[in-house]
Amino acid sequence: MSETHLVLIFVLATLGGVMMAWLTLFSVVTAKSRIIREQKRALEAEQRLRRAQESFTDNAHHELRTPLQILASHLQLLQDMDPRPEQEQILRLAQTTATQLGRLVQGLLDLSSLAHGTLPTRTALTDLGPHLTWLARASAAKAAEKGLDLSTAFDPLPKPLHCDASRLCQALDALLDNAIGFTDRGTIGFTLKARPEGSDWFLRFEITDQGPGIALDWERLLRPFEQEEQGFRRRRGGLGIGLPLAAGILDLLGGRMGLESITGGTRAWVEIRLPEGDPRV
Repeated sequence: MSETHLVLIFVLATLGGVMMAWLTLFSVVTAKSRIIREQKRALEAEQRLRRAQESFTDNAHHELRTPLQILASHLQLLQDMDPRPEQEQILRLAQTTATQLGRLVQGLLDLSSLAHGTLPTRTALTDLGPHLTWLARASAAKAAEKGLDLSTAFDPLPKPLHCDASRLCQALDALLDNAIGFTDRGTIGFTLKARPEGSDWFLRFEITDQGPGIALDWERLLRPFEQEEQGFRRRRGGLGIGLPLAAGILDLLGGRMGLESITGGTRAWVEIRLPEGDPRV
């Protein structure tokens, strides 16, 4: 084979290698560009879906809460018109049902806002004590309707504390409601242990019931609409949003919660650190 032929073969082989490398690079660049375009379209679709969900939630807040508020006000007007005893009994039942429906709707809307990361919180200097006292009284009234007692024991708290008292009480109320719902007889315990830690206060709430106890895989109950076994569900009712709502709110506030079986029932606990405020501010 002549030297010219060897040079020609070398040149052709080099060109072939260069072409293969170029084609490979072109394929990689094309594939990468396609992936980037697909990711961009997916991101845009996700953003559109998020905006649509937020718009739906805003509309639902208005469309669901407004008629419930009108219904509640009209029932109160009827209550103020000095109804006969049999009419008053019907009105009280209607008011109780409207209140329960309002709480359920608000819970669903708040759970939706949590899922979208849009649930508002309002941290302020707050005397937490009166909020807890009000919550205990409201829970005692709900417990009394089932023939249950509510036992409370709260450590004294400094005032004020930096916290969102409304959201914290909303989470505690969901846990109390859960305890009352699963207890047929006996006492619900509601306690608070508090201790200073530097400029913060460490708070541990415990809510105990005398219900059937809790499964070892209780963390699954923190997923929306997960409930206990069918027999418990039929007896207690509800949609299974109380625990995930409480857990989501507490996470948003920087706290945490857990459940554990105890002798003769279940203990729910909540731990949160709250900065102490300057009462002179």
